[in-house]
Amino acid sequence: MAPSGKRPVGNADRLSDLPDGLIHSIMAFLTAREAVQTCVLSRRWEDLWCSMPCLDIDERQFHVIGSRAYYEVWDDMSEDEDDIDSASLEEFVNNLLMFHSAPRLDRFRFHVASSHGNTKFVNSWIRRGVKRCPKVVEIHSTDGCKLPHLGGSSSSRLNRLHLTGITLDKTFTQQLRSTCPVLDDLELRRCRLDGHTEIVSFTLNKLTIVDCTTNNPSALTIKAPSLTYLQLVITALDRNWQAVVVNQMTRLNKATICLKDSTAMLPCKLLSSLMFAEDLQLTGLRTLANLHIGSGTFPVFCSVRILLLDKCDLSDSCDILGNFLNNAPYLEKLTLQQCKLPECSKKSKAGGNVERTSLQCQETPSFQCLRLKRTEIKYDEDDDVQKLFDLLLGIWRNLQKSTIVIKKASRSYSMM
Repeated sequence: MAPSGKRPVGNADRLSDLPDGLIHSIMAFLTAREAVQTCVLSRRWEDLWCSMPCLDIDERQFHVIGSRAYYEVWDDMSEDEDDIDSASLEEFVNNLLMFHSAPRLDRFRFHVASSHGNTKFVNSWIRRGVKRCPKVVEIHSTDGCKLPHLGGSSSSRLNRLHLTGITLDKTFTQQLRSTCPVLDDLELRRCRLDGHTEIVSFTLNKLTIVDCTTNNPSALTIKAPSLTYLQLVITALDRNWQAVVVNQMTRLNKATICLKDSTAMLPCKLLSSLMFAEDLQLTGLRTLANLHIGSGTFPVFCSVRILLLDKCDLSDSCDILGNFLNNAPYLEKLTLQQCKLPECSKKSKAGGNVERTSLQCQETPSFQCLRLKRTEIKYDEDDDVQKLFDLLLGIWRNLQKSTIVIKKASRSYSMM
């Protein structure tokens, strides 16, 4: 028989004996609905969810029976709002925010594919969550929900702000500058920005802007001198922005730039801002040409160790590539992935003269990049391996120390 007043050893509930802080840390891995459901575990757990510092509200847990599972991909933009039990979602979130008593949040995460005809409720939920002064805010929407103003104490602790599919009014960038003193990580995906877009922050360490649009085309300006990571993906540059201007970032470690679906050549003035990056990735057929417009002389990339050119246009006798290699003295690895190469790499299928093509390729500019150790060429099915070899023999004749690897599907060819 167990001692009086003590639980039998076999029924010990050690988890419930933990202090509230540790249990809240465990609950941080749960969505809000899962956390609330822990109230049935024991009397000890009845009210713990009311004071947990993390709220993760995910409408995908309210799919009707027989529809898709809620844990499907976060970025799935095709969710059908008819699959959601909107009445249960509305009741749950209203009660959650009514009875949740933590004065401050460490994280507020909200995923809603649609307002289900009630935008007022959804915007209210977001506003009430942001008012709890969270350190982290992550909001995903496909219905253009609005971000409330970040003024006052609500953004004084804000360290990470990730927004997807959110409509941002013309005061948003001003709020970033004046009311977010410790913001370190900003991510905007498929957001709609109104008015002039000038992102200014002296604390930002990481900035991601992917497929954002504007209803008032103007210059996209970025002034964030402390950035160590920059990802910039712009669709239809000429229809959304009149120009892209980024101030110099001396602490930049990695940068990924992609300009896609652009029909016009617009000034970006980005090259000189990227010269301190150690890992540089440039993607898009017109990206290289756009980056160089308005930049004046080609800058020296004194810190670049890794350079990836993905689906870029190098058909200008590799002049732009030559500029990169001649001005990247510490480059160690170069990757050309599905790039458009000079025509001499695609003539064998027409039965051209191999020796003549090789001589033509020998006339291409020579590059000086003495520290380059490895070059990878990942090519399309339409390209000819032999002609790629001929081209490379001409271009890399001064780069004998570089190992050149040519890859197609699962096959690879190495040239020492």
